[in-house]
Amino acid sequence: MSRFDEIARSNPEYVEDLYRQYRKDPASVDERWALVFAGYEFGMGAAGERPSIGRAVADLVHAYRTVGYLAADVDPLDRTPRTHPLLQLEQVGLSEKDLVRVVDASAVRGLSAVPLGELVTVLRDTYCGPVGVESMTIDDKAQREWLQEHIEPSRNRPALGDDDRRGILARLVAAETFEQFLQTRFVGQKRFSLEGSEALIPLLDTIVEDAASAGVEEMVLGMPHRGRLNALAHVMRKPYELILAEFEGSFLPWDVHGDGDVKYHLGYSHDHVTQQGRPIHLSMTSNPSHLEAIDPVVEGMVRAKQAYLDDRQRTRVVPVLMHGDAAFLGQGLVFETLMMSQLPGFTTGGTVHVVINNQIGFTTDPVDYRLSRYPSEPARVVRAPVFHVNGDEPEAVVQAGRLAVGFRQAFGMDVFVDLVCYRRHGHNELDDPALTQPVLYRTIQSHPSVAQRYGDALERAGVVDGAARRQLREAARAVLEQALAASREDMPRQKVVPFGGAW
Repeated sequence: MSRFDEIARSNPEYVEDLYRQYRKDPASVDERWALVFAGYEFGMGAAGERPSIGRAVADLVHAYRTVGYLAADVDPLDRTPRTHPLLQLEQVGLSEKDLVRVVDASAVRGLSAVPLGELVTVLRDTYCGPVGVESMTIDDKAQREWLQEHIEPSRNRPALGDDDRRGILARLVAAETFEQFLQTRFVGQKRFSLEGSEALIPLLDTIVEDAASAGVEEMVLGMPHRGRLNALAHVMRKPYELILAEFEGSFLPWDVHGDGDVKYHLGYSHDHVTQQGRPIHLSMTSNPSHLEAIDPVVEGMVRAKQAYLDDRQRTRVVPVLMHGDAAFLGQGLVFETLMMSQLPGFTTGGTVHVVINNQIGFTTDPVDYRLSRYPSEPARVVRAPVFHVNGDEPEAVVQAGRLAVGFRQAFGMDVFVDLVCYRRHGHNELDDPALTQPVLYRTIQSHPSVAQRYGDALERAGVVDGAARRQLREAARAVLEQALAASREDMPRQKVVPFGGAW
């Protein structure tokens, strides 16, 4: 019989009890068990420190990477928990007394030997800040390592200069001013406002810029009605005059048969040149049924474009799908589209998904229409990473966009950005949300806009001053006033363009 048979066949509870005795006093257990436990701790520990703490540190890092997103600061209304039982020191055998101990933290990219307290701070900043990374369903080693390399050294923050920050503020101010202008000039007209989720504009800007830098030549976008007018104006560059003419009720020329749809269902195309001087063709698909029905249409368009361009690597044409939080979970078409996403006959090489999570389904609280913490649960079907991001933190939104594009281009897989925000008005501008959600909307009414909050932060940091902020708003308003005057004088309308060329 082998000398180790007795050890191998021992009761696990008995072994654990012996190990606890050994931890208190190694001489209190049989010499054979002492050798086993010493070998175990030598294998699991790090040189120069108490052996058992190496395993504890590794478990702590794994816990933050796995469930840190459940304690992330991603809700602008500050209603999400900021702790989780699996992130407690005691869960991995550590205590507050250990925070001053220097440990080997090299498992975290960019760290070496640091006090345990510093390691915990880094982990919380990285995984429990305004970007929560959900990757626990990913079983591919290369994908996990890619995420760690692109998240941990930077503490999950983007590298931005002051000009970048001023540019983000200008885009937020333009988006907010556009909505406020429509609200005051066209009282009582539906537009399905973007207010509360204006960070979608810098998010899409980032996706477009980074995609073009990665060699993408075309991008096809699909989205529902909410925020479409703002995205058409500020991402697709549809002229204000055309949008305002649709509010004015301008007619098409007599020789053009009408499009027969409302303004917040229309599409547009634009040849865009990025800040780096790279061209990229953008197409936003019309969506008459205004929810998830557009998903497979966009995928089919992208697949056809890839075939036409002989884009066999599927890196030159990229689909971007935007979803409402309730519709994303509630419509079966979403699951059908996702389940086809990696099939050879249907794949488009990965879709960048943006869930505009305004935390309400028509008039229903999330707790009453979904079982999960976040609405991005279908992402688990395709083992895709999800970047949950606070819609009141524009720089975090930029980081999420960069990660999404980078991951998609690196692995040809779907990727999700869960933009956690809120809806400032009702389901549309004719609804009074306080009737069905009085408590929530008292909070929202007193909550400053993302443009206001970000402008205040930049002013405190000395990046902008009050005069510059006022000038941004005045300039944005003046452009809209000029466009409104032109729309009334010339009565333009968006032309109805039938399929042409290869289509």
